[in-house]
Amino acid sequence: MSLLVPPRRFDPAVPEMMDRRGNDPALLRADLRVLEAINRYLGGHRVVRVHLPALANRQAVSVLDLGTGAADVPRAVARWARTSGVRTQITAVDANPEILQVARENTADWPEIRVEEADLRALPYRPASFDIVLCALTLHHFSEADAVAILRRIHDIARGGYIINDLRRNQVAIWLSKLMARTVITNPIARFDAPASCERAFSIAELRAMATRAGMTHVRIRRHRFFRMVLIGCK
Repeated sequence: MSLLVPPRRFDPAVPEMMDRRGNDPALLRADLRVLEAINRYLGGHRVVRVHLPALANRQAVSVLDLGTGAADVPRAVARWARTSGVRTQITAVDANPEILQVARENTADWPEIRVEEADLRALPYRPASFDIVLCALTLHHFSEADAVAILRRIHDIARGGYIINDLRRNQVAIWLSKLMARTVITNPIARFDAPASCERAFSIAELRAMATRAGMTHVRIRRHRFFRMVLIGCK
């Protein structure tokens, strides 16, 4: 590890707070709104919009979104599809039923989005059952072995391709997140999860190595602003 890329700090016995059951509903909803704002204004939605058209090169596409949270990425995809004249069927998946309740409320007016509960380590979908698989800000919640298994299933489930974007571990991001947790962040879930996410994130080199172990051969990895990285793959 270099000075700017410290060793990954991941403890499966201490999950991020948003992954735990029994959170205060109001605090959880507030945390999910913050995450949606981060995706909207700091590049998460843009990453998908930039890379999706090359994979969605047909009139109708099916999309699977893993670790959907409040389903803000599926809604961004649905907005893009409506303006682009592409028919979509989007399945939004998360393992936390408390988060899924928020996702269902947020997608009530989006008939093209279906919300389902599933553990990403035991996905029930058949091979090549979706045209495109998305996974945003999710891999860092897992151990390296589980992340490789999830990548392998993403490759298996996708008929056309996949877009995986996440934080990239960086000392500056860790420092900034800890500073914000001590000063401007008031939500206790976000106060714990912001620096934890930055410390648990993978590096670009680690993501590339995991993709290789998962059998992903036709992939490219790009840096994005605000300490993000995206892996784009096709079958």
